[in-house]
Amino acid sequence: MFKALCVDNHMLFPMLMGESIKSIEFVQGDDVSVGSIRQLNFSEGIPYKYVRQRIDELDADKFYCKHTTFEGDVLNDGYKYVVAETKIDPKGSGSICKMTAHFHPLPGTELEEKGVIKLSQENMKIIFKVVEEYLLANPQAYA
Repeated sequence: MFKALCVDNHMLFPMLMGESIKSIEFVQGDDVSVGSIRQLNFSEGIPYKYVRQRIDELDADKFYCKHTTFEGDVLNDGYKYVVAETKIDPKGSGSICKMTAHFHPLPGTELEEKGVIKLSQENMKIIFKVVEEYLLANPQAYA
């Protein structure tokens, strides 16, 4: 699950969610280097065009990754940047996945449980569910 969500997402997300994510390209670095910058390009019909994210931390041994969304029209709703963290903890024959987002508003902007925050929460759930379903249907993909 970790590799699919945090390392290979640039290949997997457009394949599984092409109606939303057109492509993910590295504009600096690569998929495993801290400091790398990737650009997510959204498909037509999505209200946003792109976001750029920096990989802040990536620890495959601890199943933890952290990235910062620092550019893109999704931030036009009053946010300076958004920090997202994914942590996967093995539990029995499965695992527990915790995805957290920290929203940093521009001065004078109030955080609200609507708009970008609500959309982000819903998207995190959808992404996890789509990847989980893919891995269950294709256990050999990341065996």
